[in-house]
Amino acid sequence: MSAMKMRVKIYSFDHKILEEAVKKLIQVIVRSGGKVKGPIPMKTKKKIVTLQRSTFVFKKAKDKLECRIHKRLIDIDDVNSEVINNLSTLTLPAGVDLNIETV
Repeated sequence: MSAMKMRVKIYSFDHKILEEAVKKLIQVIVRSGGKVKGPIPMKTKKKIVTLQRSTFVFKKAKDKLECRIHKRLIDIDDVNSEVINNLSTLTLPAGVDLNIETV
């Protein structure tokens, strides 16, 4: 039987917080006995919204708001129960989302 593999996707609006979370995640995985491939930087998704500043007098005045979503991908080989337990109890900084799936 082949070893179990997992893929972890990490999302955040702030790239500095994301890098700290990735370092913490990799340390936990390596201490638990898993093999890490990555982090692989994914494409940054950029959402732009245009709003009118004034509704009556200055109709041509507009504001542009931008939201960037930074992503990283980490593959974990040789997953055991200790890795899974440590990943489920891991506390990450606010603003970081984690998506774990088996491959």
